[in-house]
Amino acid sequence: MPAARGPQRLGEALSELVALKGLVRNGASEQLSKAWHQVAGERIGAETRVVGVRNRSLEIEVGNAALLYELDSFHKPGLLKAMKQQRGLSISGLKFRLKGSLTQATDDRRGK
Repeated sequence: MPAARGPQRLGEALSELVALKGLVRNGASEQLSKAWHQVAGERIGAETRVVGVRNRSLEIEVGNAALLYELDSFHKPGLLKAMKQQRGLSISGLKFRLKGSLTQATDDRRGK
């Protein structure tokens, strides 16, 4: 929030703070996850998980190093463009990070 802008409505200031700090409301987290899975597709969606938004970058955990490299090297621009087109979502970047055993943890939660 630039201080040089002068007075600002409280709602606008809080919205900016939430976006900058990556604070997400309960329903917004599910909405982010749905948007990511819609954009990423079934194959990528099954191996990834939305962590949240921090400093206007969507953070995604990836289940294995090979997919992390593929996403970061080849798919990032297209995925970012598609995510920016989602309604109600204001992000400026994607950050991928490795999270081991993501598929196993998902299977464990499903009771497999």
